[in-house]
Amino acid sequence: MTSATLEPLLQQADISSASYLTEIARQHTCANHPLFEKLASINLTLDQACKLLRNYDVHATFLRRLLLKVATIMPEPAVCFVLENVRTEYGSGHPDWRHQLQLQDLAFACGIDKTTYFDTKIEPGIWQFIQKATNFYYPVKQHFAKAMLRPAIAAGAITATELLAIIEFQNLQKAFAKLGQSQHIWFNHVAIEVEHSDESLALAEYFISEHQAKAEVEFGFYGVLEANCHLYNGLAAAIS
Repeated sequence: MTSATLEPLLQQADISSASYLTEIARQHTCANHPLFEKLASINLTLDQACKLLRNYDVHATFLRRLLLKVATIMPEPAVCFVLENVRTEYGSGHPDWRHQLQLQDLAFACGIDKTTYFDTKIEPGIWQFIQKATNFYYPVKQHFAKAMLRPAIAAGAITATELLAIIEFQNLQKAFAKLGQSQHIWFNHVAIEVEHSDESLALAEYFISEHQAKAEVEFGFYGVLEANCHLYNGLAAAIS
């Protein structure tokens, strides 16, 4: 359900006409990356769990910070969606509820040493994802965006991330179930990302219907789908 805090124009957006993006995401190469099959079947060692969570942590931290910048280029009706997403990630006004702390608590609950966790190597695929995703989340300097509606590109980028996050968390939960952590609070994201995906589809539809920016939304959407191939390569390398 779209967040009640969204402004009326965004609230009234019909996600049905943007829902085709869901099927595109499901059929894309990144949604069928070997990482997911491996997560569903692997018996993680503590070393693998540490590397997997630390690399996921770095990418997620980057996206949270990037969303703060995205809000600055959004038209007023769309700002609230981005900020609501960020607010949730940062604990909805409670610093101790930040989602990053939930992820790190999962690592420590598995028995991973804090020093080991923070000293873990970040795989090249994570940095490659960060570099490429930035071009679509915050397309203010890229030459290809000059004739396009830049906030719509960002909306497409956000939508790709939220749709793929559902697949990510479903498979991460399977992997950590074997370490006795399937009910850890971090895996509330399995439900949270469903909400976020509905909100992001509404955001995409807002730009498609109100700004006739379907091409721009799709441009950002496809760009982040491709970027996520690097992300999943990095996460797969972390558990290889």
